[in-house]
Amino acid sequence: MIGRFIFNNPFSWSEELARYLQVWLILFSSTVCIQKSRHLSVDYLKNNINPNVQRLLKLLCYFMISIFSISIIIFGIQFILRVGYQKTPAMQLPIGFVYMAFPIAGFHMFLESIIIIKKIIADKFKY
Repeated sequence: MIGRFIFNNPFSWSEELARYLQVWLILFSSTVCIQKSRHLSVDYLKNNINPNVQRLLKLLCYFMISIFSISIIIFGIQFILRVGYQKTPAMQLPIGFVYMAFPIAGFHMFLESIIIIKKIIADKFKY
């Protein structure tokens, strides 16, 4: 803000950096949402069904999350290999650094989903 309003010369890289940091923040926040079981769910359905069915649906949900996480890892790596050498316009960083967030966050999401699946199977997971 100082560069833009006082010196009338904004930094050319600040908007680009904010955009890429937002991508990293959103992807790693998804991992925290999985860990704390705070992702979107339909509470009406969840609260009005048998606990055994709840457990089965929860297991299915986290199994699907783990499959999705694996696809994020695979396609993220493929994408990095395809376009990772290109440079960002303002900062001139390899774009692969930005897209590295996808396989890293996908791996973290996969680990968290596997941990929760183990807790559900051991019946130590709070519904």
